[in-house]
Amino acid sequence: MHKSAEKPLARILLVDDDPGNLNMLGSLLQPHYDILAAPSGTRALQIAGAQKPDLILLDVMMPDMDGYAVLARLCDNPTTRDIPVIFVTGLDSAEDEEKGLELGAVDYIAKPYRPPIILARVHAQLELKRARDGLRDQNANLEAEVARRVVENLLIQESGNRERERLSRQNELILTSVGEGIYGADMDGLIYFINPAAASLLGYQRDELMGMDSHATLHHSKPDNSPYPREDCPIHLSLVSGVSIRDVEESLWHKDGSTLPVLFSSVPVMEGGVVVGAVATFQDIRERKRYEAQLERQANFDELTGLPNRNLLTDRLAQALTRCRQDGKKLVVLVLTLGRFKAINDSLGRDIGDQLLRQVAGCLAAISEKIHTLAHSGRDEFVLLADIGENGEAVSLAQQILKALDQPFLMQERELFVSASIGMAMFPQDGEDGEILLKNAAAAMYRAKALGGSSFGFYAVEMNINSLDRLNLENELRRAVERDELLLYYQPQMSLRNGEMIGMEALVRWQHPVRGLVSPAEFIPLAEESGLIVPIGEWVLRTACTQNKAWQLAGLPAMAVAVNLSARQFEAQDMVALTALVLRETGLDPGYLELELTESAAMGNAETFIAVTEALKGLGATLSIDDFGTGYSSLSYLKRFAIDRLKIDQSFVCEIVQDSNSAAIAMAVIALGHGLGLAVIAEGVETEAQLNFLRGHGCDEMQGFYFSKPLAVADFEQLLREGRKLVFPATASAIIPDYY
Repeated sequence: MHKSAEKPLARILLVDDDPGNLNMLGSLLQPHYDILAAPSGTRALQIAGAQKPDLILLDVMMPDMDGYAVLARLCDNPTTRDIPVIFVTGLDSAEDEEKGLELGAVDYIAKPYRPPIILARVHAQLELKRARDGLRDQNANLEAEVARRVVENLLIQESGNRERERLSRQNELILTSVGEGIYGADMDGLIYFINPAAASLLGYQRDELMGMDSHATLHHSKPDNSPYPREDCPIHLSLVSGVSIRDVEESLWHKDGSTLPVLFSSVPVMEGGVVVGAVATFQDIRERKRYEAQLERQANFDELTGLPNRNLLTDRLAQALTRCRQDGKKLVVLVLTLGRFKAINDSLGRDIGDQLLRQVAGCLAAISEKIHTLAHSGRDEFVLLADIGENGEAVSLAQQILKALDQPFLMQERELFVSASIGMAMFPQDGEDGEILLKNAAAAMYRAKALGGSSFGFYAVEMNINSLDRLNLENELRRAVERDELLLYYQPQMSLRNGEMIGMEALVRWQHPVRGLVSPAEFIPLAEESGLIVPIGEWVLRTACTQNKAWQLAGLPAMAVAVNLSARQFEAQDMVALTALVLRETGLDPGYLELELTESAAMGNAETFIAVTEALKGLGATLSIDDFGTGYSSLSYLKRFAIDRLKIDQSFVCEIVQDSNSAAIAMAVIALGHGLGLAVIAEGVETEAQLNFLRGHGCDEMQGFYFSKPLAVADFEQLLREGRKLVFPATASAIIPDYY
């Protein structure tokens, strides 16, 4: 492919009797233009006639012939009269400038020279010359073409009518074939032609629109049915003012009474400089409008629930606050989070979780007409805005919400129950702007959630202090592993057959340098929420294996250590690779490691979990399901899991003697485990009655305060050395609760 020839540089003639000025101007313009120089007026006339430059920069005061005389000679010469001349002079009076311009100069540049001014004015005059030359060439071409056409028309005058008919048919074909709508209107606004595309888009036959008033038929009203004044109509403006209207968004009225959004243009038709009509073109932009509406909806509405998202909530809240300030009314902001939603989502899958959120959204939307905004602001979080008179109305509204959510939600023939924690912040007492009200309502929600859920509460100032404490605690927890502040305690696991110690569970504790021993109930949920459970869990696994190996090397009885794994660890790590690495580094026989897995980890992605458990079993480790019965395990999956034990959750064990439901669940877990060939262990055994019940119903193992609380390393080591056994009450087999 050949490159096109470069565009030639414009040629400029510099005329000045001062060599310094010539050098300065030449240096300034040389990089951009082809420069010619003349030291006198006489020489300038010679060069101009021979070279015909595109522009002349002419000094006025020269000895042999001044600039005015040179300009006059240039104008008299047909060869040079069209060359634009800029006077460059030290004369700065208005009379001098007027004289030069009257003689035909196009501009006047006063000394001393200012390079940016010179460059700008030179460029401007060259552009004007280029435009004039182009127009001159076009006019010449047009004149030649007109002359040729006149001769041609004279030669073919006899066939002129046939040619006009052919052109008419061709124009009609063009109008018929284009996809844009086109119609013409005369000076009265009456339609005198319209193409098929326009008639089709508007729902008419072409002859139905011929002679109709274009404005009254197509533009009579705006989309909201408010009047559309004729004087604002684009085609009317083209007819009356002779202006062209380009690419404005308009709405035309369809024959069926609907509106058609279009991109509209109207151009006046001129004859002899007089407007004789106008032509309108329009494009259907319904698809673009739908796409824009879709983008706007995606930006402002939650795709899952169809409710306003955080972005639109912010706008709605700002509007509500403005209205309340003007009317002197109160506004309550309610932040609601669903209890047990994560467990349901992890156990039954995201699809079920999504269906549940949609049902909850529908339930909340139907609660009260006082709620003017309901938004989905997070995975399991909703925000409600309501105008109220007194705080009692907010309480009543919160109670209605809790009552509505207390009903079961049916999912694939399964009843699911959720709870809700609601925090409320009031305008104006709890905050003057939306961001503060949302933050304070969220703080109140977290307080309600900490109290156990299914509750509500108003914001109090100390809640933000608690939130700050929680943030500080999280930051300190991040450094706890590095600072060696974490400890492992060990709780023995005992056989209910012979009373022997058959294992131990490693339980993490945090020895804070200022707070003292921090309860796991306080920092484990925080670790789960923040993701810190991943490095903490790895530390627990490695430390427990190291300690167990150390006890074995010390000659103490060899037994398995149970380590808890969370669902977050399965999501964030390759637990098979990590476990293999830790066993290899610590030298612990895999048979002395038991991994306790939660139901949420098992059911989050059951097929993946099956593959992982099989791989862990392949390493030689023992596997158990922890807290069994608190989640949503599928029995069809349970029989496929490569596990060895089920652990009855302490929430059932603690009420096993008093509550028939807890007793029935415990018995069912024992029977299920044995039916699948699994051992069953109960945790949280604290009383002799609980021990007797479990032994009486065939439970295999136990752990709990009845035998020993979790012990520090030294204390547990002493327990191992003593070889103490679990002593069974003599009447254990006979003690069965009365309700059986």
